Order: sequence, then structure tokens, then C-alpha cells
Amino acid sequence: MERTPAGGTGPRRARVFRRIRDAAEILGLTVALALAVKTCIVDAVHVPSASMENTLLVGDFVLVNKFVYGPSTPRFLPIVGSRLPALRLPGPGSPARGDVIVFYAPEGTPPRLYVKRLVGLPGDTVMLRGGALIVNGQEVAPSPSAKPARKHAADFGPVVVPKAGETILYFVLGDNRDDSLDSRAWGFVPFDRIVGRAMMIYWSVDGRTGIRWGRPGTVVR
Repeated sequence: MERTPAGGTGPRRARVFRRIRDAAEILGLTVALALAVKTCIVDAVHVPSASMENTLLVGDFVLVNKFVYGPSTPRFLPIVGSRLPALRLPGPGSPARGDVIVFYAPEGTPPRLYVKRLVGLPGDTVMLRGGALIVNGQEVAPSPSAKPARKHAADFGPVVVPKAGETILYFVLGDNRDDSLDSRAWGFVPFDRIVGRAMMIYWSVDGRTGIRWGRPGTVVR
């Protein structure tokens, strides 16, 4: 009868433990890299409202470039919504007119993310007349994908985006101006609340018809 050599169980157990340790290290590294990418480089946001039609539709899932304006740590604790101290690093670019930006809701509102188009920089004079956007006295053509505004839409402004002070502020509008809660309602967006720039639709689902196969891969402009 064959017998297991003395001491055979020990090396076998050590090999098992070593494999478990290696798997745990790989898993930990993968999670750490995923968190680093989500925190500093790219994130995802779901579009819940019609305020950006037809650029973005309800049910679109959008990738957000968090690196372009400077990566930052999360401002709120997930689920509970408790505020966290935020740290932001310098980025290669700055918000520009026409960018579709993702940002946290203004102070005093539930901590959620908004997606709007940036139309006013510090020092700009912004107003709406007859559904048309006018910045610094010049009419700005809407995005080709924007839902046309009603000609009898309520006028707004003029307002001047503050230029002085420590906080950099921006004026934002929804592409669907007739159905958008934006800077007309709650004022300017501080730079430190901006998460990043919307890049691309990676998934899209209509609650009635299902998956919109033609929208994934669409670049947000």
C-alpha cells in the first residue's frame, strides 16, 4: 500500500495559501485601479430628464471625462449623501463655451449630478430673447442636436457672470430650454462642483421600447 510521504500535506497547504494570497493581491490591485480610474479619469452618469434633448435622451448612459478639467475626489459619500472634503488636481484644460458638463447640484439641493451645456464664462453677459441665446450682444446658434425653443419662450436676463472673487463661476443651460432646470433657476455653477465633460453615450434604454441600439458610441457635442 502506498503512503503519502511525510510532510506532503504541509507543502500542499502552503501552495494553496500562496494561490489564495496571489488571487487576493490581484483582486485588490484590480479594485484599486478601477477606483483610481473612476475617481480621476472617467466616470459614468445616467440621464434622468429631458432637459438636454435631443443631444441626450432620458435613459442615456454617458461617459464623463474627469481628467480634462483636473481630477478630483468625490464630494459626497454614496447612498447617504454626506459631504466629503474635496481635493482637485490641475487639469490640461478649462471649461469652455459649448462644453456639455457634468456637475453636482447647487448648494441646498439634494446631492445629485446634472448634465448641462456651458454657455457663459466669467465676465460674460447672458440673456435670452424670443427663445434665442445672446452672449455679449451676439446671438449664439443652438447645438444642431438641441430641441428647438419656442419663439414665445420667456425672456431672461441680462445677467453678468461674476468675474471677480476666489470662486470661478459659469452659466449653464439645458439644450431643451423649454424644459430645463438650470442657471436661470438656481444661478451660477462654481468650478469646484464640476465633475467633468460629457464624452460619449455608451448605453441607452427607452422605458417603453427597450435598448436604443443606434445611440451607443455617439460622441456628445
